[in-house]
Amino acid sequence: MLTPPKRSNLSQVVEPRRLVNQGVTLTGNIDRKLCVRFADAVIEISEPIEAELIFDVADQGRKVVHIIASTTVLIACQRCLEPITLPLAIDTVLGIVWSEDEAKSLPKDLDPWVVEEEAGDIAALVEDEFLLALPFVTYHPEDQCSVVLSPEPIMDESLSEDEGADNPFSILEQLKKQ
Repeated sequence: MLTPPKRSNLSQVVEPRRLVNQGVTLTGNIDRKLCVRFADAVIEISEPIEAELIFDVADQGRKVVHIIASTTVLIACQRCLEPITLPLAIDTVLGIVWSEDEAKSLPKDLDPWVVEEEAGDIAALVEDEFLLALPFVTYHPEDQCSVVLSPEPIMDESLSEDEGADNPFSILEQLKKQ
């Protein structure tokens, strides 16, 4: 039986412009310990963060990185607060730029990766993309959620019409009848 090759951890810091000039593709895992903000946003990162970063030159000589990454996380259901297993995948292309001013000149369909120095942090880059990929709210399907949803509003039957004196509008009702 063949076993798939074990993916090695990618370096945290790379020189993206040099990698673009060489046309390099990096494939491996991002160390979960380097993704502190992402780990704080979910209950647990339950599977390895597998990533492929393709450094290339795009239209008009722009340096870009194509990021394809996936993982599975546990995230809280907003209804019952129990964990949900959520597979996440990202597939995006970013323009590599030196500054915010240079980022403004990118086409609207190309988001920037601002790398002001020679080296860029790919763990932070992938972490940012996963944070953007998290859904705004998460729910179990209704049949799997531990909170029972009632189709009709629950009325407090302890209130009766005899208690109209406690109603602040009962005086107005009496005036209206006169």
